[in-house]
Amino acid sequence: MENKNPNILVDSSHKDDAAVYKLNENQCLVLTVDFFPPNVDDPFTYGEIVASNSMSDIYAMGVDPVIGLNIAAFPKTFPKTVIQDILRGSQSKCDEAGLSIIGGHTIYDSEPKYGIAAIGITNCNQVITNNSAKENQAIILTKPLGTGIVNNLIMDDKSNVDSNIIKDAVESMSMLNKYAKDIMVKYGASSCVDITGYGLLGHMYNLALNSNINCNINIKSVPVINNLDDYINSNISSGTKSNIEFLNNKLNSFNKLDNKQKIIFSDPQTSGGLLFTVDKSKSTDVIKELSAKHSKASLIGETEKLTNNEFIKFS
Repeated sequence: MENKNPNILVDSSHKDDAAVYKLNENQCLVLTVDFFPPNVDDPFTYGEIVASNSMSDIYAMGVDPVIGLNIAAFPKTFPKTVIQDILRGSQSKCDEAGLSIIGGHTIYDSEPKYGIAAIGITNCNQVITNNSAKENQAIILTKPLGTGIVNNLIMDDKSNVDSNIIKDAVESMSMLNKYAKDIMVKYGASSCVDITGYGLLGHMYNLALNSNINCNINIKSVPVINNLDDYINSNISSGTKSNIEFLNNKLNSFNKLDNKQKIIFSDPQTSGGLLFTVDKSKSTDVIKELSAKHSKASLIGETEKLTNNEFIKFS
């Protein structure tokens, strides 16, 4: 349904990362909400990952989150110490981000869930959206792919999984996108999305479609969590299957990928990285600065003039 309020600049119809509401001629609110059940065993770490994930949509718009509301559902028998650890983990990331939790709501549920409704405020002219990528720009991805696959491994039976893979995935999911956001803003990124539930290609497709450009991706340059290759085919989630079905219907080039590439590029990410476009002349400096925090940040391709409604190509 179309919004008739002229102050709503971005809503769900844009398929962007967060909503944008104009307060006055200069200031805009940027709003998002996210929550999900535990994806790791340690409650403190779960809290860290949830908070980082919940703030990511705000960072993708080039904005810092400033206030938030907790959203939680816990079983009646859930130990209070576990709840406290979840909230402590979240608080550690909120403090790192400079976000103040000012309230929230909790209900009883048989399955625990936790998340944050986050709000940022910025100059309306400084919001970065998914529809403003330009031709002949570099495409940067700041975090490696594969967290969805690792989450499935953890839930199934992590005893047979290389502990370093889990460690790398947890570190990636826990890392705020704040630092990547600061760098992309510094270098004048024109467009951005964060990579979450639709996977790399799903979110990239929305950016290309809304910006009316083509993304040419160098397959070998796309970063993936180390040593994940042996686990890819055996951990295909329902979300991955849905993403693959969507991409099969949208991208002629998708059939050029092998099975493992289709899975990893469609893998739903938890607290994934930022994907943004920036002038090619700045890409070397961008990667150099990103590498201080995001060791796997990579230049994965470039934008081109749209031809034949391809939207995404591979090389």
